[in-house]
Order: sequence, then C-alpha cells, then structure tokens
Amino acid sequence: MQYFLHGDLETGGLNGRIENGKLGMEYYPIFELAFIVTDLNLEQVGEPLRLVIHHNDDDINKSHEWAIKTHTESGLLNEVRLSTLTLEQAEQRIIEHLKALGIESYDSKEKTGAAFSGNSIMFDRSYLMCQMPKLHEYLHYRQLDISALALAARAFNPELEKEITSKKQYKHEALADIRESIAELKMYRSALFKIT
Repeated sequence: MQYFLHGDLETGGLNGRIENGKLGMEYYPIFELAFIVTDLNLEQVGEPLRLVIHHNDDDINKSHEWAIKTHTESGLLNEVRLSTLTLEQAEQRIIEHLKALGIESYDSKEKTGAAFSGNSIMFDRSYLMCQMPKLHEYLHYRQLDISALALAARAFNPELEKEITSKKQYKHEALADIRESIAELKMYRSALFKIT
C-alpha cells in the first residue's frame, strides 16, 4: 500500500543561495519537523509526530532575521534551546515512526511506501535532501505539492483557488500547517476529482 507523509519544517531561513554564497538548505538550521501520515483516502494513520531540534544560540543566530522574529514570537526558539534532540536522532525517529506504521522504504516495483506531501513541499524536501539524506532516500522520489494544485486552480479556476486559500491561517507552526494542508488537499480533491 502507498501512503502520504504530510510534512512541514520550520527553519532558519529560505533554501536558496544566501549572501555568504552558501545554500540556505545546507546552512540554516532545521528547528521543527512535523508529520502526519495518511492513506490514499487522506485518512490519518497513527499519531502525528512533532520533533523540535536542539540548537545553541550560535546556530540560531545564523538564521535570517525574519525567522528569528517569527519563531521567537511563536515560542519555538525557546523550545529549540530546551530540546535535547539532535538532527540525526530526529531523522532516525521519523524512520522508526514510519516503520512502526508498517511503512517501509519506497519500493518502485511494488509501489509501496510513502510519498512526501505538503504545501511548497520542494522547500521542505530540499532541507531533507541536504540535512536528512536517509529520510530523503526512504521516501518516493516524487512528491505531492498541494501548492501546485492551488497554482493550477489560480490559472484555470481563480474563484476556486480564492475560496480554498481564503480559509488558510498561515501560522508557521508545523503541525497546524500540516493539518491545514491536508484540509486544503481534501477541498481540491472534492472540487477537481469529485471525491468526497
């Protein structure tokens, strides 16, 4: 069986090239990761997983000023300082979480495993590719980008896109953002594929 691993990461900045010449996805810290697994009917499987990664102030201060302001206001950076979880430990816990749900590494012949899903998911995937390569390899090489559906709706049915995205809150809290993305995907599924 195939699953969707709906994910969202909160990081220290964007993933593109930054002023120091490095790529943000390699340089900026990952602060928080959250995941909800669903089956292909978008029904939740197992419990959500939320992990906060420890970083010291030197690492935090490498972040973009927008990220520091936003994640200070939400309280996330306090959690980051108090956490004892390393990035490597978090990667292993995510893979163990998937295995506990009976989800093995993606098998292209059997079409089993999990595909990564979310809004602007290439951003999150780029961080996984650079900083959590084992998890990146564990997932299907393709992903379901919900924002691509929104972009298509904006081009071909702008009223639909406006109706659906008007319900979003953009909290920049990983678990809340995932739940919002799954709800958005269900609305697109209903409107575009007539599945309720």
